Amino acid sequence: MSGSISSGLPALVAWRQLEKNGDAQQARFSKQATVQQKVAAAENAVKNAKTVDELLNNRRFMEFALSAYGLESEIDKKGLLARVLKSNLLDDQSLANRMNDERYRDMAKALQFQALGITNVKTPAVFESLKARYLKNEFEKAQGQQSPGLREALYFRENIKNAKNPYAILGDRTLREVVTKTLDIPREVAIQSVESQAGLLTRKVDIAKFQDKGFVDKFIQRYLNKIDQETSKSSGATSLYSGLLQGASSGYGVDLTGILEVLQGSARR
Repeated sequence: MSGSISSGLPALVAWRQLEKNGDAQQARFSKQATVQQKVAAAENAVKNAKTVDELLNNRRFMEFALSAYGLESEIDKKGLLARVLKSNLLDDQSLANRMNDERYRDMAKALQFQALGITNVKTPAVFESLKARYLKNEFEKAQGQQSPGLREALYFRENIKNAKNPYAILGDRTLREVVTKTLDIPREVAIQSVESQAGLLTRKVDIAKFQDKGFVDKFIQRYLNKIDQETSKSSGATSLYSGLLQGASSGYGVDLTGILEVLQGSARR
């Protein structure tokens, strides 16, 4: 897909390039006709809607809104989504406030369907905020489709600073995946109580360090290195792949731009 710079490269190599020109790549991605058409369809749905139920039953709008919160895989859970998005956010026992995944509550807060009907989402500033989140998520998704781990790494970089305790990490599927994989915490730990999991997490890493950008950058590199190792073992790395990975991991500032362009050209043939 145009706008992706990874093209099947080792995740750590693609990450280096995203760090250099990711903003420009996202800008180009956002201008693609197919992306703009989906945004326009959602905007028209909002403009023409008379009721909340109209929007909830409009698939194009729901795909757009759910993607803005990384919940696009939930598109067919119509009943659950309706109950969540119509929840009374002032009631601690409402469904939106009881969901383990905080993205549902964040989406309900942004739309304000229960309190304001469709008035809020028709406000230009609110729609533009949704649009920015949608474009960001779709770009990250495109990167992940090309190189495993990139979408998770981008999400982690943006959101880990908001996790002030181990429970915030455990309650976010992506943050949990990145942290547990990087720290070699087995998936089987999930059968333990959440208190036991939180205790293990705090013994493995100082949560406060995730407020340090330098620490986060190194943590992401560790995560992507593990992803590349898994990919290498499962598919059998070529000597070129291994060489690129070694160059990216070396820390000597290897300029891979020319090699990347050659590989991307080959991938498009």
